[in-house]
Amino acid sequence: DRTLILGDCAHTVKPYFGLGANSALEDVGCLSDAIDANQDDLTGAVHQFSKERSGEAKALVRVSRELDRPGALGFVTFILPLILDSIFHGMLPKLFDTNMIAMLQREGITFQQAARRKRHDRIAQITVLGSGLTGVVMGAKFLVRLLAKATGRRSSTIFGGLVGLLAIGNLMKRLAPFLIPGLAPADVLAKTKGKVTSNDTFLTPLGMKEESDPNQAPTQTSA
Repeated sequence: DRTLILGDCAHTVKPYFGLGANSALEDVGCLSDAIDANQDDLTGAVHQFSKERSGEAKALVRVSRELDRPGALGFVTFILPLILDSIFHGMLPKLFDTNMIAMLQREGITFQQAARRKRHDRIAQITVLGSGLTGVVMGAKFLVRLLAKATGRRSSTIFGGLVGLLAIGNLMKRLAPFLIPGLAPADVLAKTKGKVTSNDTFLTPLGMKEESDPNQAPTQTSA
């Protein structure tokens, strides 16, 4: 009843969060208020401090662990949420809040409030994405059926053809820089197809001026 832990001993977070010292100072301030409120009754101050800060410590540690998991799980719990928060907050800033790291740095909001707010955002994001994906699938099915009815072919054939067209279009988009003259990769390939006989013949087509030999006598041309 007369012993407590605070700071990193109670809630260790990653250094790049910038919240280790800040949360420790919050602990000190809360403990000071608890001692003053209990008139130097340390047992009562410890109980009050634990009641007020235990929820905050748990929320901070939970958020820190979720944002620092290894491998593919780390992408799902850290990178992907940052991308989603950036997109949704940019489109609807009044409906969706900033990412969790930015929220933790904001004044006037507790760790529990930030975690609760982000859970609500995540539910709304999943709902929007699920609704959009459902709409795309239903629209694609309707288009396939419409084309199948118009052409008299099977829906599977139409679907395979559309997938093939998309694949070919994506492939041509990737190959375009190497095939269209005037673009950098195609331009370099075109200039290096010929046999290189000297530095002059290789450098001059690439835009470098051919330097004349100062010791070489100028040639005269007759009219």
